[in-house]
Amino acid sequence: MRHPSDQRSRRAFLTRAGGASLGVASLLATRGELDAAAAAFGSNVGQDVTAGDIAILKFLAAAELVEDDLWQQYCELAVNNRPFRRALGAIDPALVRYICDDRDDERSHANLINAFLIAIGEQPVDLDAFRTLPSSPAPGADDYGRLTSLTRLTVDTSWYMRYRSAGNPDFGDRFDQIVRIEKRATIPTEKFTNLFEAQLLAHSAAFHFAAIEQGGSSLYTSLIPKVTSLDVLAILSSIGPTEVYHFSAFHKSLEGIFGLAGDGLRFPDLRNRPSLSQAIFPEPCTFLRKGLPLCSVIRPRSTEKAGAVAAATGLVQSGLFTGQSSDFLNAVVALATAADASTRGF
Repeated sequence: MRHPSDQRSRRAFLTRAGGASLGVASLLATRGELDAAAAAFGSNVGQDVTAGDIAILKFLAAAELVEDDLWQQYCELAVNNRPFRRALGAIDPALVRYICDDRDDERSHANLINAFLIAIGEQPVDLDAFRTLPSSPAPGADDYGRLTSLTRLTVDTSWYMRYRSAGNPDFGDRFDQIVRIEKRATIPTEKFTNLFEAQLLAHSAAFHFAAIEQGGSSLYTSLIPKVTSLDVLAILSSIGPTEVYHFSAFHKSLEGIFGLAGDGLRFPDLRNRPSLSQAIFPEPCTFLRKGLPLCSVIRPRSTEKAGAVAAATGLVQSGLFTGQSSDFLNAVVALATAADASTRGF
């Protein structure tokens, strides 16, 4: 099973590592398209780019490719699997649109970062050799190799209460899970026998949507202060806020979560708790140093809690890469470690 884009070797990747609307048609840019895009940057681009900047860009390119892969799977099934589509719509009629538009955004991020890497004489990050995980056999999924698995996820929902309190993980604060989703599928994996099963899946997926994007929000917030080049700063400070935008949209969708229990899952009735569910703006919290005025911010932002290694570790622990090779995991860890080690070059 192959992703329908040009393939390159795992060895080559490891060497480098040290549609639109509601459809699923548009693909990641080919190398030829990336080369053409790179030329548009001009000959003077990236003259102040440091090794640390490159390490950050390569990790983010890999992260965006991973996001593209998982959102592609969600988009295919949200559009083409009717019970799943109806169940998502029962939470928020806009969810299917949000999913596929998010896929397009993450794809654009990966393409732009890779084109910039080519423009400054670096090789783009290519994960195609690792697209070895099977597609869902459920109706509506295309059949080709994937980077990620959405069939046995543990979803961290502690962010929900984090953003409704004055606490900040950077200062050791911890938060309860609003719902426990442990080792569960968040996409259809077989033909549904009843709509209740589809709704349990959609409820789980809706929390995963927001969990993924809040992680991306913190990741960019953590890495932006590390970059040196103004070009790289422009890339990160412009892409990062779109991750926050995605988080906000999926967070608001959770206002439509209604009480549901079954198969070991128990979802709260957020639809009838507007004082909680509508509190989507980040509460002011401890920021920078204890004793300063509380401030409404994205959190965490520390390298320890929100950096590249923390992000990669969280994805691995969630089960997103279940079935992936050790080569893939080692490559991701290497990229993440290099990104976190980056410091300003002045």
